[in-house]
Amino acid sequence: MVACLCIHGFTGSPSEVKPLADYLREHTDWDVLAPTLPGHDHLRHLKNVTYKDWIVFVDSILSQMLKEDDEVYIIGFSMGGLLAGWLARHYPEVKKLVLLDIALNAIERPQVVGNSKQAINEAKEITLKNNPMFKRNQKKATEVSLTFTLQFEKMVALAKPAFEHIEIPTFIAQENANPKASTEKSVQFLLESIPGPKELFVLEGPKQIISSDEQANKLYPAVLTFLQKDVAILNVN
Repeated sequence: MVACLCIHGFTGSPSEVKPLADYLREHTDWDVLAPTLPGHDHLRHLKNVTYKDWIVFVDSILSQMLKEDDEVYIIGFSMGGLLAGWLARHYPEVKKLVLLDIALNAIERPQVVGNSKQAINEAKEITLKNNPMFKRNQKKATEVSLTFTLQFEKMVALAKPAFEHIEIPTFIAQENANPKASTEKSVQFLLESIPGPKELFVLEGPKQIISSDEQANKLYPAVLTFLQKDVAILNVN
């Protein structure tokens, strides 16, 4: 049996990776899991968890999957990509790794606040329902304190060195413009750090969510093709 672990991002939920998970379930007979990271059932619970809780949680799930399934893949979105990379480094039994819009740069606190202020200012001129950035940042700006943003930063610091040890085939999907991080630097870091075979997939368009419906027709088939491709062929490429 083939299994796939899909990990969502910081302050996010499984809904971020659910469309891709559903696509994989629809087109395969794989066991696809998309769990909720500790503290992410309600954002106010984040104050009670640390980055170590996230690691222990996904580690326990992956350990069980490796016992039960013949082949295991990991997909990580944003901060979930950091966790996915850390797991792949410590569990060489994992066959393939997919990194979706990975957050490799710690969130700059002034940038988070700045994005929220910009959205509020725009709200004076346009209807809120037409401003996706306001919807994304309004709740997070009030509920995500500096205390647990620091946990994200610690996760970044811990996970980045792990990519230097990843030998398995890795699919890197990155947006061409990401307001939360320097996409170009993230991609360059991954390409230079990961020693194993890599496949880069760049999505064009400003401020898109990489798992959104607009990108699904391009991204999901590419991910599935990569995961179904023979490892020997990927190693040659």
